[in-house]
Amino acid sequence: MRYNKWMKGFSLVEILVSVAVLIVSFVSILTAFQAGIKHSRGSMENVQAATLAEEGIEAVTALRDAGWSNLSSLESDTEYDLHFNGVQWETTQTPQTIDGVFRRIVVMNEVYRRDSDKDIVPSNSPDAKSVDAGTKKVTVRVSWATTTPPGKERVMETYLMNLFQ
Repeated sequence: MRYNKWMKGFSLVEILVSVAVLIVSFVSILTAFQAGIKHSRGSMENVQAATLAEEGIEAVTALRDAGWSNLSSLESDTEYDLHFNGVQWETTQTPQTIDGVFRRIVVMNEVYRRDSDKDIVPSNSPDAKSVDAGTKKVTVRVSWATTTPPGKERVMETYLMNLFQ
C-alpha cells in the first residue's frame, strides 16, 4: 500500500477525535449522574417531610387523647411548633428545627357547622352557622430550605373531635 504525505498525520487526527468523543461522553455521564443524585436527594427530603407531617398529626392526636383542653386552650390561627419532652408532646411558640433542616408548624382553627344540617362549612360561608366547640381543624405544615429559593413545603390537614364529651 502506498502512503501519501498527508496520510502520515491521519492516525494523530483519529486519536484526537477519539479523545474528544471520550471526553464528551464522560462529561455527559457525569452530568447525568449529578442530576440523578440531585433528584434522589429531593425525593428523600419529600419523604422525610411527609413523615414529619404525619408524625405531627399523630402528635396532635396524642395531645387530644391526653385531654381536650390541650387543644381547646390553643389560640386559633396561631402557629405552634411541636416539641417532645421525652414523655409527651407539647406545643410551643419557640421555633423548633428538626435535623437542622425541617420546621414543623401546627395551626388549630375553629370549625363552623351549618345550623340546618350540621355539615362543616367555611368560616366565610353565607349560611347560618355556629362554631363547633368539640371539633378543631388541624393543619400541619413542614417546610425546609432548598438550594434554590423558595423553600419547599408539605401540608397535611385533618379534623379532630373531642371524644371525651
